[in-house]
Amino acid sequence: MAIINPTKEADMKRAISTILALMLLVAVVPLFAGGSEETGKDVYRVGVIPKFIAEDYFIACENGFRTAEAELGNVKVDWVGDTMSQTSAANQKNYIQSFIDREYDAILVSALDPESYADTLREAREMGIVVITWDADVNVSARDFFINQVDFDEFAITILRGLADELKDDYSSSNKAPVALVSTTTDAPNQNAWIAAMVRDYKNNKDTKYSHLNVMVDSDQIVYAGNDQGTADEKIKSLLIANPDIAGVVALSSNTIPAVASARDQLGLTRDIAVTGGGVPETLRGDLEAGRMASVILWQPFDLGYLTLHVAVDILEGNTPSGDRHKSPLSGTSQAVSAVDGEPMTYAEQGHIIKSDNEMILGLPIVWNLRNIDHFRGYPEADHGMEYFLKK
Repeated sequence: MAIINPTKEADMKRAISTILALMLLVAVVPLFAGGSEETGKDVYRVGVIPKFIAEDYFIACENGFRTAEAELGNVKVDWVGDTMSQTSAANQKNYIQSFIDREYDAILVSALDPESYADTLREAREMGIVVITWDADVNVSARDFFINQVDFDEFAITILRGLADELKDDYSSSNKAPVALVSTTTDAPNQNAWIAAMVRDYKNNKDTKYSHLNVMVDSDQIVYAGNDQGTADEKIKSLLIANPDIAGVVALSSNTIPAVASARDQLGLTRDIAVTGGGVPETLRGDLEAGRMASVILWQPFDLGYLTLHVAVDILEGNTPSGDRHKSPLSGTSQAVSAVDGEPMTYAEQGHIIKSDNEMILGLPIVWNLRNIDHFRGYPEADHGMEYFLKK
């Protein structure tokens, strides 16, 4: 019978434990802490939370993130979120907390509202985690940078003036065109900023460039159609029933624009209703081709995701943007082709504008129509949108 020395047995167990710990460290370090063998750089863990997934706009954004991730080579992106019908600020907070608990290097969030998880993001910053908002902002004390797609006022005014031009031949100061504003939810930060800018511009110019419009700007007249397609369809249908003479609709999200066409078809309306607003051009190609709308205003969501990840890595590497401009790989490159004259639009060579409170502007708003729609980037080559997502 063998006699086991307790001291030697303990030494053996410690040795085995040490070997196992070293094996685990070797397995983990190349991925998350010690760097990539190919690049020799640290590999940063970055958690990205869109407003929702499985929707054309955020699919284009994700593809921008993924392209930047592949080019940079020293960052690992975890993209998490819910579909339109399931998303909520509470769910976003849970995702943020999960990234905090796992001590990620950066958290990048497109906020559903500005305040409900600001404290959680402040906690992340106190731990040394870089916090960047993109597409929609939170309280400025809760993040390091906000990567904004366009200047809010410029985007909103571009939309309203585009609709005014479209209606000017058929309406006048004595025969005003009723125009409705349709948003998503009452606490949506982007849409609220756009509406506020439109209301200011309309009131300041209602006797001049908007003299032929009657924009429904009172708080009880603005329609909030939610974030899912079914709710939007019903809200727009109710709007058109209650206001049968509406001549124009400004729709401020990608699901409200198709809801106008859907509601009009369901109600059997044959008259034209001018529709414009913020939306994804490829999603609305059918409406553009059928003449149900002349244009849609947006930017390049692909580029927004691409820029956001580059800025995150810049900060993590100690190159935090400063001053009033920031150069990125997009600076001086093609933004789109003008819908008016076919000439290239480019990002400023001197870089993206940095405003107060560390707000960085991607570029100018783009008017999309059938002349330049093929220059919209970010979709999978073979397919896009929900149909593509469900096949994955």
